[in-house]
Amino acid sequence: MLLFAVAMFFVSCKDESKDATTMIPADATYVAALDAGSVIEKAGVKVEGGEVVFPDSYKSLVDKGMSANDRQQLSAFAKAGIDFTRKVYAFGSGDFSAVGIVPVADRTAFKAFLEKTVGAGMETDGNLDIMKTGNSWLLISDEYFVCATPNPTVNDGEAETLVKNLVTNGYEQSIAGNADAMEMLGRDADMSFFADYKKLFEMSGSGQIVAQVYGDAFSAYLEAFRGIGATLNFNDDNIEMDYETFIDETEAVKQAEAILGKPSADGLKFIPADMQLVFSGAVKGEELLKLDAFNAMLANVKENPFITIDEIKSYIAGIDGPITIGYNYVDQIINRSSIPQVYGAIKTDKADEMCDKLRKSINSFGLIACTRVGDEYVVNLSSAAAIAFGSSDGFFYFRTAPQKVTESMYDDDLARGIFENVTGGLYANVRKGSRANSMLTSFAPELQFSAYLDGRNIDVHTSTIKLVVEEPQGNNVLETLLTILANAQMP
Repeated sequence: MLLFAVAMFFVSCKDESKDATTMIPADATYVAALDAGSVIEKAGVKVEGGEVVFPDSYKSLVDKGMSANDRQQLSAFAKAGIDFTRKVYAFGSGDFSAVGIVPVADRTAFKAFLEKTVGAGMETDGNLDIMKTGNSWLLISDEYFVCATPNPTVNDGEAETLVKNLVTNGYEQSIAGNADAMEMLGRDADMSFFADYKKLFEMSGSGQIVAQVYGDAFSAYLEAFRGIGATLNFNDDNIEMDYETFIDETEAVKQAEAILGKPSADGLKFIPADMQLVFSGAVKGEELLKLDAFNAMLANVKENPFITIDEIKSYIAGIDGPITIGYNYVDQIINRSSIPQVYGAIKTDKADEMCDKLRKSINSFGLIACTRVGDEYVVNLSSAAAIAFGSSDGFFYFRTAPQKVTESMYDDDLARGIFENVTGGLYANVRKGSRANSMLTSFAPELQFSAYLDGRNIDVHTSTIKLVVEEPQGNNVLETLLTILANAQMP
């Protein structure tokens, strides 16, 4: 982040420049773009007289976290001739595991900087300066610096030819011809990303998983995906990531979309007010049972003496609304041997039946007793651990903790506002006074902050998640995060 934040010395805008997207193949596995100029501006770091100038909020980081050599390197980077008025790109493809494309404003300055950094000289090949270091190829043209790492299946001779052609000629079939990708990369965002999700999984070594998924009943739905995209922005008081799927409206997709239930925050009534992580999704059980993929999964469930497939289908059909789950992850981290503290509620017209069936199934084991306590059933696992469940207001609810809900998260205006109008939501509380905040600040007393995660499904194709900092320090959240880093004196 600091490297991007100081590269503002030799900058220029050229009237004629090669579009970097022509250097990215149409079949790229993924492509990312960084608007470094925007990030630099938000970071509040400046270059004056060839030296990096940090705002006062960075003092701890500069004084305690940077040596004299670090400062010299940053100063050299500031004078390296990088043009951050244009976007920086990165991509992976069938030929390259990773390629970075950085605009250059002063080729001579950048070449000198790179040779000093790497500790080796570059050879001149036509209009290119070129060097091989380790498994990577480094090239500089009049406009770009390219760092490319070929895939292991590509030998050195092929790699050199591919890299030179990438910089000199680009690709005849480039990502510029992919309307979905260009729509994402053209968004007004600090960072943008587009990927072929199937190739991305294969590239990460999960090809077997992809093959399995495509071989099952979900394949008709997954085949409709053209790509996935995301943008990231550093705003005044939050970091926001928007996610989008590019998908054809096939019959399989329409069926999948039909399972989304009615938005509601009512499930929060069964979640304690101090819960650290809550997520919820609204489901229509009857529509879920119409999916071939879901029925194929049910077909793999073995018959047992406790519940039949028909009973399972009946309970699923009764679901119509939010399924809300709360989890206290901090308690699990502190005491790894404890049962995870989970609270949940399912909106269903089969709530009473589900309670009775679960009670009978537990008692039929003969190992532990399920007894009625007040308006719910309780299984005492030990003097300090219990599982409880019941039905109320059209919900089947459960918890893995003895404590009943007295103050619920439904009374939290922020939490309720996240869930009441969306088919899916996420809320993680790290605000002042919360247990999550207390644990994190106990490890670093100088790390003082108040924040929360706000995640929402906007519609069937788009969602957003925000990390909101309630008390920003400096001009915006980016400076706040770097200030927290400095105050925490993290290595």
